[in-house]
Amino acid sequence: MTPRERSARWTGLGLALAGAVGLGVFWGQHLTISQATPNPTTDALSLAFSQVAQNARPSVVNIRAAGPSLARGMGGATGSGFVIDRDGHVVTNLHVVQNAARLTVRLADGTQLPARFVAGDAETDLAVLKLVGRISVPPLAFGDSDALRVGEWVVAIGSPFGLDQTVTTGVISAKDRVTDRRNNLQQFLQTDAAINFGNSGGPLLNLAGEVIGVNTQIASRDGSYSGIGFALPSITVREVARQLIERGQVSRSLLGVQVDRVTPQFARIYGLPDEQGALIQYVEEGGAAYAAGLRSGDVVVAYANRRITSERDLIRELAATPGDTTVEVRYFRNGKPAAVTLRTEERTSSAIQTMRPRFERRGGPSSDASPEEPETTLRRLGLNVSDASPLKLMQLGVKDIYTGQAGALITEVSPVGLAAENGLQEGMLITAVNRRPVRTADDFLGALAALRPGDDLVLAVSRPLGRAPQGERRAVTNFFSFTLP
Repeated sequence: MTPRERSARWTGLGLALAGAVGLGVFWGQHLTISQATPNPTTDALSLAFSQVAQNARPSVVNIRAAGPSLARGMGGATGSGFVIDRDGHVVTNLHVVQNAARLTVRLADGTQLPARFVAGDAETDLAVLKLVGRISVPPLAFGDSDALRVGEWVVAIGSPFGLDQTVTTGVISAKDRVTDRRNNLQQFLQTDAAINFGNSGGPLLNLAGEVIGVNTQIASRDGSYSGIGFALPSITVREVARQLIERGQVSRSLLGVQVDRVTPQFARIYGLPDEQGALIQYVEEGGAAYAAGLRSGDVVVAYANRRITSERDLIRELAATPGDTTVEVRYFRNGKPAAVTLRTEERTSSAIQTMRPRFERRGGPSSDASPEEPETTLRRLGLNVSDASPLKLMQLGVKDIYTGQAGALITEVSPVGLAAENGLQEGMLITAVNRRPVRTADDFLGALAALRPGDDLVLAVSRPLGRAPQGERRAVTNFFSFTLP
């Protein structure tokens, strides 16, 4: 699939989504290891990288999205994500999954599971999925991205170009990077760890194995890896994911102000102790800030007991605070400190949904749901069946052609359904479901009626192989297996 690509200009470079860019090699400029003379320091660093990768990889997943508006192939059929709790919730980028009609997740051991789209937040380009199936995947823990220092080592894991479980390393190159001035909610960690086609949504980890970012963008002139990647900080990811799971959308606070940085000139003229804080340029009448007495020219230096060093800090704190929350704001006015307690307004983001073609399910049943009507399961599989005529059985090379009861003939396959994704085609003959023989379409529907979402499904399917040397048609049996969504 081809994900929705964004572009922006930053220091003369074009920005490309990590789901649609190339990954390069970083290692040589940072570390040279002499094989002749072992170095305890580099050996310890190498061991630390290896340990992080070993512990984290079972929790990192490959995400395959299918839909009518998504092209298959290297251009965006896959992305990355990681499990964040024991309930099977997965964090990824919204641009990886937004237009998907069906989502399939592949685990580190090769297990493939369907996933349900929970919700997404366009302002941070984050989304949460939920694995469907009876399987336990260890979650990754979030670290404190605010505590990161420039120069710290980090590890990225993802699926560049569809290559699952690829590990790259680098350092934190900078913090609080804003790549799109129209969206101050995306304040990125910059890293030189290689980020690529399919890396979008994957974790950036510290050497303690904690998630400190979600890999999202790169800076590049031509779409190839150029040593500059951007990850959304964990302090943002953790709060957005929590609200998406609990509320299905993100609630953010509003003060009704426009803010800017404090310049050295302003600090000197207005008698500020330093250049830190968020300068209020405009106060909207009737808003929370205006009602509390804040005015143009005030400089906010603390919000809800958190220090504000720049206008970006205040924007981020407002985004992390649910609306209708009582907070204390400390500020300077004409060089004198003051404080006020106010109740924020609420700004709720729109719920993001995915597109669903007619074959696809619209609900999100859990793995312990009740059996469904077989017609519903058929739609979710993305196929239709009928009894096979004797002529059709003869064409398929099936020997039992006289009764016309040798299986369920596939008569229609959705191009974006689970059946098509796993190789099933129109004209194939289903002869068994989970080892249960199928001789008619009704047999097939009856077998489906006993299954639940999250159950394994193995189909024995007969397909024509060609003619034998004596001229008679031959059929071969293949097996197709997947998990029901």
